[in-house]
Amino acid sequence: MTVKVNKPILVAGIGISFLLWIGESLQEKFLQLGEWGLLGAMTLGTGFWWWQRQTKALPTVLSVSPLTLEMVKDAIAQTQKVINYFQEEAPNQDISDLNEQLDQVSQTFERQNLSIAVVGGKNTGKTTLKQLLVQENIAKQVNWIDTEPLFTEVENTSINADLLLFLTNGDLTDSQWQYLQERHRNYQRSLLIFNKQDNYSQEERALILQMLRQRVESIIPSEDIIPISAAPRDIMVRQHRDDGTIQEWKEKQTSDVQQLQGRLQEIIKQERKGLVWGSIWRESTEIKQKAQERLNQVRRDRALPIIEQYQWIAAATAFANPVAALDLLATAAISSQMVVDLSGIYQQKFSLSQGQTASGTIGKLMMQLGLVEMSTQAIAGLLKSNMITYIAGGATQGISAAYLTRVAGLSLIEYFQVQDINSETQNGINFEQFSQKLKQVFENNQRMALLQNFVKQTVPHLSTLSPS
Repeated sequence: MTVKVNKPILVAGIGISFLLWIGESLQEKFLQLGEWGLLGAMTLGTGFWWWQRQTKALPTVLSVSPLTLEMVKDAIAQTQKVINYFQEEAPNQDISDLNEQLDQVSQTFERQNLSIAVVGGKNTGKTTLKQLLVQENIAKQVNWIDTEPLFTEVENTSINADLLLFLTNGDLTDSQWQYLQERHRNYQRSLLIFNKQDNYSQEERALILQMLRQRVESIIPSEDIIPISAAPRDIMVRQHRDDGTIQEWKEKQTSDVQQLQGRLQEIIKQERKGLVWGSIWRESTEIKQKAQERLNQVRRDRALPIIEQYQWIAAATAFANPVAALDLLATAAISSQMVVDLSGIYQQKFSLSQGQTASGTIGKLMMQLGLVEMSTQAIAGLLKSNMITYIAGGATQGISAAYLTRVAGLSLIEYFQVQDINSETQNGINFEQFSQKLKQVFENNQRMALLQNFVKQTVPHLSTLSPS
């Protein structure tokens, strides 16, 4: 069967293999030509060098420290800390489910049963391989998990299994590579299984296997990249008889998964405890995320009224004392006290001097990103398009000040809620991280419908609020 290979790196590798074949076939002819033989060797060497450079240029993932028992226990402690904060800040909300889940996870350190999942995209041979391994009964106390195909429109990439057998039928796609990196970052042990290798020639098999090993060498060791044929194709056999007739039939081939079975038995025997630790770390982290999401919602509900209070103060101040200078407007749009108040809600506890420093820097950052000019022009255009709501004087400055204050406050919420809780020392805001949050929030709130609604809400306040 002819196999169409679309991978650029694979094509290059096959081309080099072809050059090697040519080199071998011409070796005897060039044997007597020392200089030409040397030139041929240099050419082939250059080809290998180019191939290796192309392979090494592939993206690599940042190294992850090996998981230890202390790290697992710390993950449980951090989860308990978030649950405790949630209980303190929202005593009326029921969190018994979170406590029960964490208690159950904490009691599984001595668990003996292991769960294994066969995962991969469509038509990679997951079902067939799972059936083979179940039939072989490779180890006791192993549960096999059913999974849906990955990389579809609706999928669950988080699979609760101690060990993953990730199937591919050739070189990795970018989405497959990203998936394996994510599993690595989450301490989920994975084997990379090259299935349906019988679809390729011997040279192509060796090349694909080499490519896979080099592609994932930073996250999966070479011995965990295993070629198999779970359901090899039947071979057409043709027999020429003495009477000149030809008889043809298909000969069924047996599956080739022995290497995988042996590796699985080794891992189950030697790494059972580490596999359990990885699952405990992931499960406690998931519980922490659930608790954090609930806590963030409680804190957001407390933070929004504070932001609204300061946005109306900023609107009244700018409306009564309009200043044309955009840099002064940006500085006036941010209240250092708002920074302090919001930091307290999110257990960051900034001092007033830190709040003042942060507010000034946020104002400058808004100027550098062009947010002040863009928002002012957009708001001025909306006011002028509606003569009934247009107010001469400082209306534009007032509404812009309120809008920028709100954007800054929402950005602080997004920034604070991903910071560690109650850090002992606070050095202020990491403005490189905050800048990303600021741009994201501004873009989300720059849609015309939202801006029009904000202008409609703000105009009535301008006639009732006084500068503070």
